Amino acid sequence: MSEPERKPSGLGTLGLLVIMGAAWGLEFSMLKLAVEAGYPETGVLLVTLAIVALVFWIIIAAQHAWFRLTRRTVVFLLMLALLGYVLPLLAALWASPYVPAGLMSLIASFTPVVTVATALLCRTERVSPHRILAVAFGLAAAFLVLVPEASLPQAGNLLWLLLVFVVPLTYGVESVYVSWAWPDDLTPMQIGAGQSLLALLTVIPIHWAVGEPLHYDAAWPIGQIAILIVAGCVLTEVFLYFAIIRATGGVLVSFAMYLSLFAGIAWGAVIFGERLELVTWVALGLLLVGLSLTISRDSPEKP
Repeated sequence: MSEPERKPSGLGTLGLLVIMGAAWGLEFSMLKLAVEAGYPETGVLLVTLAIVALVFWIIIAAQHAWFRLTRRTVVFLLMLALLGYVLPLLAALWASPYVPAGLMSLIASFTPVVTVATALLCRTERVSPHRILAVAFGLAAAFLVLVPEASLPQAGNLLWLLLVFVVPLTYGVESVYVSWAWPDDLTPMQIGAGQSLLALLTVIPIHWAVGEPLHYDAAWPIGQIAILIVAGCVLTEVFLYFAIIRATGGVLVSFAMYLSLFAGIAWGAVIFGERLELVTWVALGLLLVGLSLTISRDSPEKP
């Protein structure tokens, strides 16, 4: 992406944040819708990655932004493919029939808290009261989500809830890894193209081994449309993420986490008629406090 000639207005940036948050919240509802329509989880991920990779590589070809693959670059892109696409999306897909879409959005919004915790453990961030409190509030919110399920006689959804926690765990670790290992000769667009292609190549043998055959339906049922919307959401999130960072820095883009959190709950209510329990709303409040502390003034500009 070329550097913008001027920064967008505050209203324009807010509009981008709203779109980004709404897309991320919608993504989990569409994943759930596609799986409930009978499409295999690995097949949904395969088609999504194929569309994302195709768009990225069309842009790379149009800009003649080819890049050389070295061993270090391949390792870096493969780590990003696993942490940014394969592991979190498979976890969300496998858990989606058993976990409400709104609750999945809530759990995914632990990502900034996991990022701070990982950075503190790896000593890539300085220890401060704000960051310690952010992790504490995030852990408290997580316990409020998990403990009621664990206390049930059969603990029915506990394992599926724990599986959804793979999403913020991988995204949070990915952010720290990217900051530490980003090769100097790669642009964000090149990283997006390489990451999506390696993720696609990783999922293809998995789908062949465990997935069911994919069938195109000319009538375009709702599950098939949902897969296209998932791919559109992923592309929207990636492009807006880099656009906002280029214009304003790395702190403001974190506010999309707030919007995606409430957007995910709203999409779940509209599409599936979901309602959250009181304890989940309390966890939501604690998480919002933790999120506010992750983007406090002493947070670094570089994401």
